[in-house]
Amino acid sequence: MASDWGKRVAKALRDPAVVNGIATLVGRYAKQHIATSRGRDENGGETALQPLAAVKGEYWTTSKPKDSAAIKATRETVVVRQRKMKNGKTVAKPTTVKEYLVTGESYRAGGKPLRDTGQMMREMNAKGQTGGNGVSIILYGPLHAIFHELGFETSGPNYIPLTRKGKRSHATGRNPTKEGLVRGKDFVMAWQGVTVPKRPFMIPTNDEWEEIGKSIRLGLARILKGRS
Repeated sequence: MASDWGKRVAKALRDPAVVNGIATLVGRYAKQHIATSRGRDENGGETALQPLAAVKGEYWTTSKPKDSAAIKATRETVVVRQRKMKNGKTVAKPTTVKEYLVTGESYRAGGKPLRDTGQMMREMNAKGQTGGNGVSIILYGPLHAIFHELGFETSGPNYIPLTRKGKRSHATGRNPTKEGLVRGKDFVMAWQGVTVPKRPFMIPTNDEWEEIGKSIRLGLARILKGRS
């Protein structure tokens, strides 16, 4: 009798309605983790996912900041300014200007990397498949999702935009200073590479698995009783 019951349960677990239901719940929790910036820790509990680290640079500008506390240093430099005269001639005149050293900070500092652009939320989905007596759930979405899940390191150099202009205007492999971008203001270079921490959002927490288990039991009960 127990063997027959086990076979019925195994067969029910292969039912597309059950498999797709499990996949839907797993995908829903993954998206919930993205939305709340929370995920699963090493012990199966819930944990906050790390926000983006503050990336800063320094640059010289002739525009004096409104907040004097933002000025880290000053200097005077001589620039040659050209002026066109009424007679059509161009006159070059050396002029002393004051420059201010200020800090540029990433426009994404403190941001939520899994949800900032919305791509992960839009494209992350799950599907289920059966094999033998088991059920597999496959999450799929943008390629960079797995890198956030596991964390990664690069060997450098890495171009890091600080402003939206720095992100929008730079083409990989090009010299950013020749693209009208200012080092320290629009971008910085991580010559030794970067370390991106794990942000484990894909796998449900233990408590969430318990909720999924309750849904599975309800689904199996309906099928085993002849109700779909």
